[in-house]
Amino acid sequence: MRIVKSTQSKVCVDGSLMKEFVLDEPLTPDFLSFLEVFGTVKKYVHLKRPYFSFEQEYFISIRGFVGESCVEVRYKKGFFDLTSDYFHLLLFYYGEGNAGIPKMQGIEGSIREKMKVRLPRG
Repeated sequence: MRIVKSTQSKVCVDGSLMKEFVLDEPLTPDFLSFLEVFGTVKKYVHLKRPYFSFEQEYFISIRGFVGESCVEVRYKKGFFDLTSDYFHLLLFYYGEGNAGIPKMQGIEGSIREKMKVRLPRG
């Protein structure tokens, strides 16, 4: 799965950056299972078209409809420089199947270490 084009980009009221992407294939339940390894996936299957949301704290949120190739990705304020490739990496390592999970987890860990410098200590 890969990005074919970016159709929209805007800065939201909360300072996050929203991008809308068109993928080369529709989103699948299998992709949502892959995302569950990296964050919280909410599935709204009772709707006319099955909708989902994915949240990875401080990284990104993803929203879209299962079976469609258009997806909205929101990058959190203050970390865009660290997470700008995160969605691309998710798509790439999803293509590697289970072998891609530990690789993606390693990249995510590296990004988190860089984020710690910016997060308030508490």
